Amino acid sequence: MDMQILSGSPRLLRNLNEKAVLQRLLSEGSLTRMELEAFTGLSKPAMSDLLRRLEAANLIRRDGEKAGTYGPKAGLWSLEPRSGFVAGIDVGSHGIDAAISDITGNTIASFRHAAEPGDRYDAHERLTSVLNSVTREAGITVRDIDQLAVGLPGIVDIRAGNLRKGQQLPNWEGYHIPEALESVLGHRHVLIENDVNLVAIEEMACGAANGVQSFILFWVGDGVGAGVVIGGRLMHGSTGTAGELGGAMVPDRMAKPGEPVKMALVEALLDVPAIDALVAAHQLRGPDSAEAIRQAALSDKHPKFFAELGYRVAAALTGAIGILDPEMVVLGGAIGRAGGRALADSVADILKTLPIAIPQIVPTAVSSNAVRAGAVELALEHARERVFTGGSAARGLP
Repeated sequence: MDMQILSGSPRLLRNLNEKAVLQRLLSEGSLTRMELEAFTGLSKPAMSDLLRRLEAANLIRRDGEKAGTYGPKAGLWSLEPRSGFVAGIDVGSHGIDAAISDITGNTIASFRHAAEPGDRYDAHERLTSVLNSVTREAGITVRDIDQLAVGLPGIVDIRAGNLRKGQQLPNWEGYHIPEALESVLGHRHVLIENDVNLVAIEEMACGAANGVQSFILFWVGDGVGAGVVIGGRLMHGSTGTAGELGGAMVPDRMAKPGEPVKMALVEALLDVPAIDALVAAHQLRGPDSAEAIRQAALSDKHPKFFAELGYRVAAALTGAIGILDPEMVVLGGAIGRAGGRALADSVADILKTLPIAIPQIVPTAVSSNAVRAGAVELALEHARERVFTGGSAARGLP
């Protein structure tokens, strides 16, 4: 047994060194051989051999010469962008939005197939059609995709790979995506995730929660939900339904002590009809509720509207904040984005009246295609781990 371990050690060390170099090139960009030697502690011959193997495996490439040095110019090395490709897909009631990214995180193609809420169609046929279209735009084949991540609204079974319950997408309920796509992709490297959780991933990667270890992403848009990150990790709960705050019961309005109130579902206070009714009651103007709220936030002339909307959001969040004690709450979705700082401040003002620790309340800082972007981030995380850990050996080099 000891001999087997010892005989495997050089290969293990080689794999670890290759992974360290690939991760360094990802985080720092193009580097010289000497810079990589200083980082890893490897000798010149060892590093030269490592770079030769990674180049032969098409994992890295020569990237010109380093400027600003005296004497012979030092050659630069960088990741080979085409060493891996991922796809991120956002499936919603208004259509399917897809993007292809190379291993460096550069988006090389996107494609959208529009739909109307309630459209009936074959989920597998539509998904494969979108994959064919977006890969054609990227100049690759579907089988070049190393990792796929799909975001869906509703209760997602991430282990089985299907939408367990989704009122917005009845066509997708029970459709086992990894199994169905195996013959298309040639593998089952497929991740299925709740759409709001993917937005939380994107906020953590490059949005308002960048660098924050614990936060709640509260989403108000076509639906109501939350993504919960604790210790830098997305929380799914025992059944995968963590963050489904729409089913919580809360008082329907702010009341004085002893004053009777009615209890209501969070979903009933913050769904599309409820928001539309609130906008109409306060006579906000705009082509739709989100735009009307955005204009109201800019005008600073509708404090009563934001006080009422702020109460509804604060009521939905109070229990979760008290239990989880997050550093931050990010208000996302079409309504969270539209309300901006005005809504965030209103929510914070209401929470300050309660005997709980108050986190930062901030508006979202990611784009409107954050579900798709979060799917790409998730796919990249898994693809990079697999490609970098496999190194040259996984590409057939001895």
